[in-house]
Amino acid sequence: MSIQGNRKEYNHSYSGVLAHRCPEMASDILLWLGCVYRKNLVSEKESILSVLKASGVNFNTLDDEGCCYFPIFLAGNVDMAKERADELEKIISNYKLVVTPCPACYRMFKQILPEELGINLKPEVLHTSQFFLRLAKDGKLSFRNEVNMKIMYHDSCELGRHSSIYDEPRELISLVPGINVFKPRYEKEKAVCCGGGGLLPAFSPSLAAKVATRKLEEEDRVPEDLDAIVTGCPQCISNIRAGARYLKSKKLRDIKVINMAQLIEMSVGGDVYGG
Repeated sequence: MSIQGNRKEYNHSYSGVLAHRCPEMASDILLWLGCVYRKNLVSEKESILSVLKASGVNFNTLDDEGCCYFPIFLAGNVDMAKERADELEKIISNYKLVVTPCPACYRMFKQILPEELGINLKPEVLHTSQFFLRLAKDGKLSFRNEVNMKIMYHDSCELGRHSSIYDEPRELISLVPGINVFKPRYEKEKAVCCGGGGLLPAFSPSLAAKVATRKLEEEDRVPEDLDAIVTGCPQCISNIRAGARYLKSKKLRDIKVINMAQLIEMSVGGDVYGG
């Protein structure tokens, strides 16, 4: 099937809403998970839910949210993306805040819909790194446990150069006690793409993985004592994991590639990690 494929493969009927924390209470917050978390990164998705529940906030998820159609827009089918945008407006406008862990969904809601498709969503839209930081500053997340790990933060293209979200993830990571941050040679605006975007993994997964391998070895020059790579993009998680398998260093081939929630979860609950 082509990347545009059958519309039914991307869209669903929104058959219901799942309330979290207090089912009897209505929530103004919608957690929009995105396709990669729903379909592929299930344990990583559970960490996102775990952190939000630890904060005590009430939030909803859609039990059949479907795709935001960013890949469809990227593939050039603007008419199909516009049709989907009209549907999204009807559902999302019922909320005051939409939180998503997917930078592609974030960009779709925040930029593509208003600037390219003429849809101005009513709710505020935040990436999870921004929302987690807000919760921490409001005293709703307590970083109790040390996380004795050496990590590198990877700036994804969608979250970084396309959405200019650089500081919030770093500030959030700095709140985790015990963390040792390795800075790659190129970061923020100069960060090197991992190969996971632009639909490249869909058309040439082997090439996408090799781009990630080169990035880690030649551009980032990750040290062998690195414990984990943290990023705010599910597509980057998947592709960096694929690329790590081809690293020259056997030790780094099994390096952990995790999202922001997995890192926070280690500090918010459980025992001291690492060391």
